[in-house]
Amino acid sequence: MFESAGKGYDGTMQYWLHGVFVGSLWVSGRLHPGGVGVTRGWREQLESDVAPLLEDATPFWVCADNAYYQGDFVRFCAKRGWDYSVSVTHAVYRRPILDVVEGLDESAWEDIGLGESATRVRYRPGGWKTQDYIVVRRLYDGPQLRLTPAYTVILVSRDDLDVAELVRRHRGKQGHENAFKGPLIDLDLHHPPCRRFLANQAFYACGQIAQLLLRAVQYELLPVAARTHGLRTLIRTVARLVHTGRRRRLDFAKSNFRLDWLLYATRQLE
Repeated sequence: MFESAGKGYDGTMQYWLHGVFVGSLWVSGRLHPGGVGVTRGWREQLESDVAPLLEDATPFWVCADNAYYQGDFVRFCAKRGWDYSVSVTHAVYRRPILDVVEGLDESAWEDIGLGESATRVRYRPGGWKTQDYIVVRRLYDGPQLRLTPAYTVILVSRDDLDVAELVRRHRGKQGHENAFKGPLIDLDLHHPPCRRFLANQAFYACGQIAQLLLRAVQYELLPVAARTHGLRTLIRTVARLVHTGRRRRLDFAKSNFRLDWLLYATRQLE
């Protein structure tokens, strides 16, 4: 039913929506035809949409998944002076790095808590410069000892931070991934409503603008306590403007028991 849609992993017809977040702001969104590569257009998004928003002196850390384990992406970040960490989950890419740590003495591993230890290794993929990796070894699942260790491999750009800090920064990526679910759910963007591809691109562009405006309301007009992770509570408090008897009034749903935020917002606007 949708123009330019292609089959996804599960065989259904769909599009690909590629987004970039800086903190909680959805700063770039590109709707692609279905069935394209999961990294399509990354350079254009970072160069055209993201880089102009950042001051040159601003420290920037890019967290990415295994799809971005590629030389072009690493070189792009290095040229910009951006720090990065990339998950290495593909078995073919992980194997040479795990071979480096095989047989390491226990003293080479640093305890980072939660039943995990980590070590730093260096490895040079074909055609790359020598790269730093963090290998995390998980020995426990809660109170239970694992039969065999589980390993996590992370490509990192920094060698001046301890391994625990590098792991902590990279795992913050999970929170950013959840941030992408926020506008999709809160603004009901999961289902593109139009049949033409360009119309759906406009639909998602409007959704991105709406997310930016709602975040601006949270951070500029409301108290700190109102800066929640999601936007739905803010959306639900929107009232209906009624014009009757030469007067205008705002009608709120009976579920809005607290309106102190509105008083605070109006004072800020004044």
